[in-house]
Amino acid sequence: MAERHIALDLPCGVFYDLSNLVLDLNGTLTVDGRMIEGVPDRLKQLTQILNVHILTADTNQTLDRIAPELTGHMDITLHALESGRGDIQKLAYIERLGREKTVAIGNGCNDALMLREAAFGICVIGPEGASTKAIQASRVVFLNILDALDIFLKPHRMIATMRK
Repeated sequence: MAERHIALDLPCGVFYDLSNLVLDLNGTLTVDGRMIEGVPDRLKQLTQILNVHILTADTNQTLDRIAPELTGHMDITLHALESGRGDIQKLAYIERLGREKTVAIGNGCNDALMLREAAFGICVIGPEGASTKAIQASRVVFLNILDALDIFLKPHRMIATMRK
């Protein structure tokens, strides 16, 4: 199998060689426990260029119901967090993957460490909102998860956003 990665050489003098996409589930990919329309299609495309991982504390107890939609026809790793400090568990997860090769997307307080320490952190302010800690820990903020995912499918958008 070919190595999955995306290389982004930005005009601001920063180079990213990303292999992993780590996403929060609740509030980022779902609203009230339901998958946001268009997310599975984007994830399917992204699995061709990045190793996709979804982390969840399963706040809405919906993981079993939506797991087949996320893994049925896609190479996606789902990881349920243990009870306790989800922020530390998410940070440990990206450290195991290699934070320098990981982009993280989330919206909650428990995502802030992961967003700050990943090579590239993205906050999504969706219908469920976003914590100020997650916003401050991110390099880029989007109002829609589809736009956040598209930045990797259409890399010229990242160049425009990150240009100094």
